[in-house]
Amino acid sequence: MISTIIFDLGGVLLDIDLIYCMRQMQALGIDLEAFEKQGMQTPSNTKAAVLGEGIVANGATHLYQTGDISTEEFLEGVRRYCHEGTTREQVLAAWNTCCIDIPQYRLDKLRELKQRGYTICLLSNTNEAHWQKIVKKCFGGEDAADRLPVDQYFDHIFLSQEMHMAKPNDDIYLEVLRQIDAKAEECLFIDDSSANLEAAAALGIHTLHAETSKTKEGKVVERPEREWKDEIEKELQR
Repeated sequence: MISTIIFDLGGVLLDIDLIYCMRQMQALGIDLEAFEKQGMQTPSNTKAAVLGEGIVANGATHLYQTGDISTEEFLEGVRRYCHEGTTREQVLAAWNTCCIDIPQYRLDKLRELKQRGYTICLLSNTNEAHWQKIVKKCFGGEDAADRLPVDQYFDHIFLSQEMHMAKPNDDIYLEVLRQIDAKAEECLFIDDSSANLEAAAALGIHTLHAETSKTKEGKVVERPEREWKDEIEKELQR
């Protein structure tokens, strides 16, 4: 019987536009492929962190996602590949353009599930800059004073930047299970990435693939026809 629900963040709760973000970075003059190959390489013994369906983090982006370089090191590393005169603040603003918002109805569903007695966890491949932006905008921060703090929605929060691990590597799922003291078969994991779901399923964790919102130019243009909140109830009967 499922007693724990583990949510991904970007694409599941948070609407994101990674393509728009990449274009904003390129507009600053950066060749993303060249940046990934210069100086900061993804460790050869790990799978690259998955950012979304078909999009992975390599090089410096991977190292930032797993907390192996600081925000300042990342921003300065990016800035060196931008047009001359590009500032740290411009790089940070472009980097954060992928974070759109979390619809209130998804947060309401989290609260409902928590009140029904399920243990609610967040497991996200994210980084310090994005996380600070999301908390400020979506979870009771200065731009979301009408919303509850993030710890009111989740019993446990697992971020790749703090764990120095990333999905879809087995170690991050195993560490989550260890910390919450749960068996794989007691957990339901919701993600928008097939790679992340397949890795979790191989460990015996129940999975649910979340459809993402369609976005354009950093805005949501169409919600999923069937969201995870509409599909989750039948999964919880396992």
